[in-house]
Amino acid sequence: MIEADSEILRLEKRQRGLQRVATAINDLTIYGIYPTNFPKLVSAAEHFKDHIKAEILTTKKRIIEIGGQTIEETYTDPLKSEMQIESDNINDMYSQKGI
Repeated sequence: MIEADSEILRLEKRQRGLQRVATAINDLTIYGIYPTNFPKLVSAAEHFKDHIKAEILTTKKRIIEIGGQTIEETYTDPLKSEMQIESDNINDMYSQKGI
């Protein structure tokens, strides 16, 4: 059985490695690899990067779960005014009651 601390360290190392790979894919143009020069290669790299992003997200969630923290996702709109937020809360209250 892997201890929680060593598992977190292993997951953090994996996350750093995956982030380095994603960054390397983003930097392909620095090395002269463009979609016009290598369309299939760049397409495959972008597809691979999407999988890497998903794995990074999964790894982050696992690190948080092991660390004992809860994952709470809240979506806010920083451009909404206080009045709009209050109006949304009132509308939510009525929609929950079925009115």
